[in-house]
Amino acid sequence: MKSDQPANQLYSLGLLCLVLLIPAVCQADTLEQLITDALLDHPAIQSQQSQKAAAEAGVETAKWQFYPTPSINVQNKYNNSKSDLSYRGDPASATLAVQQPLWTGGQLTAGLNKAKAGVLSSNAALEDARMQIALKVVQSYSDWLAAYQKIQLYDKNMLTYVHLSDMVKRRVEQGASSESDLVLVVSRLQQLAGDTAVAKAQMNTALGQLEQLLNRHLDSALLGISIAVPKQFNDGLPVLLDQALLVNPAIQKYKAQVLVQEALIDASKANLSPQVYVRAEEQFGNISYQNAGNDGRVFLGVTSSFGAGLSTLTAIDSAKAQYQAALADVETQNRTVNAQVITDFSMATSSDLRLLALKQSQQASEDIFKSYDRQFLAGKRTWQDTMNSVRDLINVGTQVADTQSSQIASTWRLAIYSKGVESVEKVRK
Repeated sequence: MKSDQPANQLYSLGLLCLVLLIPAVCQADTLEQLITDALLDHPAIQSQQSQKAAAEAGVETAKWQFYPTPSINVQNKYNNSKSDLSYRGDPASATLAVQQPLWTGGQLTAGLNKAKAGVLSSNAALEDARMQIALKVVQSYSDWLAAYQKIQLYDKNMLTYVHLSDMVKRRVEQGASSESDLVLVVSRLQQLAGDTAVAKAQMNTALGQLEQLLNRHLDSALLGISIAVPKQFNDGLPVLLDQALLVNPAIQKYKAQVLVQEALIDASKANLSPQVYVRAEEQFGNISYQNAGNDGRVFLGVTSSFGAGLSTLTAIDSAKAQYQAALADVETQNRTVNAQVITDFSMATSSDLRLLALKQSQQASEDIFKSYDRQFLAGKRTWQDTMNSVRDLINVGTQVADTQSSQIASTWRLAIYSKGVESVEKVRK
């Protein structure tokens, strides 16, 4: 007996390790976790982050335009004619210059404002990409949930049909039921098997979409351990609409485009004005005169670039038209968000009552089936009545699954639209 003690201890230790490891390995994914993981390293978000970095660099570039511009010019005589009287000086010369803009008619300021608006646009585009991915995760999850719950329902009622099939087979053998009763239950079994196959295909499709969003494998059994619950809202529709218009990144992106177009209008108008600058030069050597030494110069200059014909004026008109288009885009997105919030709010508020009524109907259908099952054996109900009671039970169960998944989708979308993606992400410790 003593020789078995170490083996028993090893067995107990191994069992303990297995118990401790199972939760870590088989940890169920919540909807919050799915959204958080999808937002972690999705290529669409990485792309927008790079765009944001580029826009921020553009602001620094625009700021540097206010600073002096250094330049260097080196000239070396090469194979010039001996009779050329213009270049009889030093063999080479170099000119160092620094030019500082003094007044550009608002050109530099417009460029800086455009760059800053570009940062606002890129930030909003990043948040919009996060929102769109979160919405896709919610939709795919709700599609998976509807199919998953239908499969659970079909599997449960498949056992019911098998039980009824076995029962009617015995009755047919005993002469208590006709062959048509057996044919009816077999056809219902086949129909339910077909519905199960369709539901599994829908579940696998939704699961595949989730896997693409997260770039990792998912298991329906693990997802089914922790089913998401609907989001709750204490605010009314007007408050939710105001919140949605305030936080929606697509609206912010279009507003940033309005600022971009305003800057482009200012830049186009600045082309009508001359630019004033000062330039300091230091020349070393002179290819025209020998032994000229070093020369220093300071210039105050004015330059202009009106463009060909009336192109500057038409560029202003084009920028103004783009500005009006950007304003229209903002209003269009406002209406799109309003419509989505109103739709989701209506679905969310009506789903509670609908789900309550369906669950009451589901309980009634279960009671009716049990009653019909007993009454059939007592000869008080027909086999058709019993089969129809099972079908009604399946139908109302299917409606419950669709309503529950729709409730999840509408309330989670409403949370994303009114409170932002942060409201549905997993809290990081």
